[in-house]
Parts: sequence; structure tokens; C-alpha cells
Amino acid sequence: MSKQFFYEKLLSMPTIRRKKRSSPFSVKEIALFLFPIINLLLLFGAKYRNQNLPLSDFQIAYIGNIINLFFVAVLLIEFIFLTFRNKGKFSATNSLPLKFLVVQSIVLIAALTVVVLEIHLPGGYLFGFPVAKIFLWLLFFSAQLIQFIVISYCWLLLFRTESLLYLRTILNSIFIAVFLYGFVFLYAFGTFPVTEKNEPAGEVGVVLGAAVWSKNVPSTILIERLNKARELYQKKKISKIQLTGGNAPGELSEAEAAFNYLIKFPIDPKDIWMEKNTTSTTEQIRFIKNDLIGKKKIMRIVIISDRFHLKRINEISKFYTIKVKLCGSNVTLNSKSLVYYKLREGMALINFWFFAI
Repeated sequence: MSKQFFYEKLLSMPTIRRKKRSSPFSVKEIALFLFPIINLLLLFGAKYRNQNLPLSDFQIAYIGNIINLFFVAVLLIEFIFLTFRNKGKFSATNSLPLKFLVVQSIVLIAALTVVVLEIHLPGGYLFGFPVAKIFLWLLFFSAQLIQFIVISYCWLLLFRTESLLYLRTILNSIFIAVFLYGFVFLYAFGTFPVTEKNEPAGEVGVVLGAAVWSKNVPSTILIERLNKARELYQKKKISKIQLTGGNAPGELSEAEAAFNYLIKFPIDPKDIWMEKNTTSTTEQIRFIKNDLIGKKKIMRIVIISDRFHLKRINEISKFYTIKVKLCGSNVTLNSKSLVYYKLREGMALINFWFFAI
């Protein structure tokens, strides 16, 4: 055979083309897995910045952070199953979860911007809460609700539930929120038992501020907290009493009204300290961390408040990485008032766990 024959044969052979290596996951698929993690980091950043805490104080074992991590883990597990079941094309065939996660990112960035830049928000109160705090809560809650919607939607897709898909998604999201609140409500319904035998002792007893009535008269709740502080002082279980609490314009601060009440009893006024700027439990815990522990180096601190309030105080103190002892007052409330305060504490606790507000 001639060389011409072999040459023609070689040219007639099919060309072997190298196949391009394609990623098993598309850009959308990768984004679907990245956005829950990005949103979690945004949430953590907003939580700690809102409380003026450095991220070095972050504790993965804190129950609120565990809850945040848990829901992200659930979301990622759902994505894994749906992605492999759809052979890496879940986000291509169903873009709704990714769109919702992008919206969640935008909402969380807005919340983070508000707390980082300390944007001035409208003053005043609504339903007994500062309007600025309600606005920030709405941002956080919207972001959390979006996450619940995506979780519910993907859960229904996993079980191939297509009838009334959107309605069921919304109902399931509401169920998750109600279930969580019910759990926290039951948790908050417990109290810290305080008896003569287990009353805590420390260097300073911190009385958390409470409402002051007209003519600068301490409310019943505040009086009972002060009576407990006086009792511990007279038993020499504490040597100083730290009063906390700010005021409304034109009124005495909660701390000043409390001071005027205490000096009627045999207590050395020099042993009573006052802080007149804080307006919430979280601000008062921050004062304890920064001033009493940070500046004055006082390590044995007893926080005095109502028993239904102590669990939230305990959780906020853990978030602030401080160790304190807790002591409940002897205030007695009727059933209606007790349920009201328990509901309020339950709502406040779940908001602090999720959003640190």
C-alpha cells in the first residue's frame, strides 16, 4: 500500500475531542448553599454589634446561637437531598428558595447597617416598647420568617407535596414560629427557687430598675426588689447596693426613686450606688459587665429582680459572658398579671435568643 493510502486513511479517522470538564454543580447551586451561611454570619454580626460586643465574645454553645445554627443546618440538609435527587439541577428547576435567600440577605444587611452606623430611628413608644427597637425587631423577624418559609417549602418538596404548596408553606412557617414560642413560654414559666437557705451572697447586689409611678413613687415590683436588696444587706450577704434605671423626661430616674425609698431604712447611703442611664435589662447587664466587672473589678455580683424575670437575665448574662448570682424578690401577683408577665418574658426571651434584642 502506498503512503498516499495511509495518509487518506488517517484523515478519514474521526477526531477525538477532549470533553470539557464540567462542575457537578452550577453557579446557582453553589449560591444556594452559600447564602444560608452568609446570612448566618450577617445575623451573628448584627446580634453582637447590636449589644456592643466584639465577635471575640462569640460562644457557639450559647443556646441562642445553637438555635440559629440549627435552622441553617436543617436548610442545608434539605438542599443536599433535593440537589442530589434532582442530579445537581435543583436550583435550575426551582429558583424560589434562592430568591428568598437573596431577599433575606438584603434584610439582614439593612439590620446590620442600622446597628453599625447607629442610624437615628424615630423615638417614642408603641405597645410599651421603643419604636426604634420595634423597627429593628421587624427587620430581624422578617429575615427569620423568610428562613422558615424556605425550610417549609423545601420540606414539602422533599415529600413531593405539590397540592396547595404555597398555602401549606405559609401554614408550616406559622406553625414553626408558634411551636418555638410555646416551647420558650413553657421554659420561661419556671422560676428560680429562692429560699432562706440558698439566698446568694456577693460583694454587690444589683437591683434592676422597674417602673416608677406618679409623684416618683416606686411601683410595687420595684419596692419588692428593693426590699430583697435591703434584706440581703441587713443579713450581710451583700455589702453594697447598686441601683439601676433611667427616667422619663421630667421624672426622677428609677435609681433615684429607689434611693429615696432605701434611705428610709437603716442603710448607710455610702453603700448605695446609683446608675441613672440604662433603660432595659440588656443595658443593665452591659453596665454590670463594663462598669462593675470591667472597671471596678467586682466579681461577686448578685442580680436582684422578680423570679419570672430571672431566666431571661440568666440568658442575657451568658450572652455577655459574665457570671452572676441571681436572687428573686418576694413579689406576689394575681394570676392575670402573672400570665401577662410570663407571656411578655417569653416573647422577650425568644427575641433575645434569636436576635439579641
